[in-house]
Amino acid sequence: MSTGAVKTMSTDPRRAKAEYFHNLAPGWDEKVGNNAGRREKLRRVFDMISIHEGDRVLDVGCGSGVLFPFIEEKTGPGGTITAFDSAEGMIEQARELHRAYDNIEYRVGFIEEAGLSGEAFDVVLCYAVIPHLDDIPKSLGVLNRALVRGGRLYIFHPDDTRTLNEFHAALSAPVKNDMLPAEDELRALLVDAGFRVLRYIDEPGLNFVECEK
Repeated sequence: MSTGAVKTMSTDPRRAKAEYFHNLAPGWDEKVGNNAGRREKLRRVFDMISIHEGDRVLDVGCGSGVLFPFIEEKTGPGGTITAFDSAEGMIEQARELHRAYDNIEYRVGFIEEAGLSGEAFDVVLCYAVIPHLDDIPKSLGVLNRALVRGGRLYIFHPDDTRTLNEFHAALSAPVKNDMLPAEDELRALLVDAGFRVLRYIDEPGLNFVECEK
């Protein structure tokens, strides 16, 4: 699949969204405002994220790799990143922008079908991706199995739940119905998947959830 425009969108909702993000991949950082201000905000978020030197980190919905530098600062060269995205164009962008890193494995696919090895990761990061998963319960189950005992899952977004959901609903795009579950629902989904919720923050400019397996 090339990064050129796709004239017809798939009728499969998952693939339609993958094609949507694939087509948006060129210049993605500029389109979504991954500028100096956003990166400084992410740096503050990473102050709340427990990643240690040598950790194995799974970045779900990695996009163009905006999180990679923050992960690398914490893991050092002995750590690894598995960058996962359903949109091939996003993976292509991430590869191009982060060629300096030699400890990143790139994978294209849907996380609920990823076939990840058990206890393969110390930390899983889901940045601005949970609303776009068509089967959130199944996806969370996959992520739980992929984490070591005591491993951490972080779900975070650059807006609070209401603002994020209103933004998606206003779009004329395959993601217009992609909603972040409300706190009670998300907590229940996480517990059902085998996680313990350690921290939940939902405030203007940030939704942040820290969980432990």
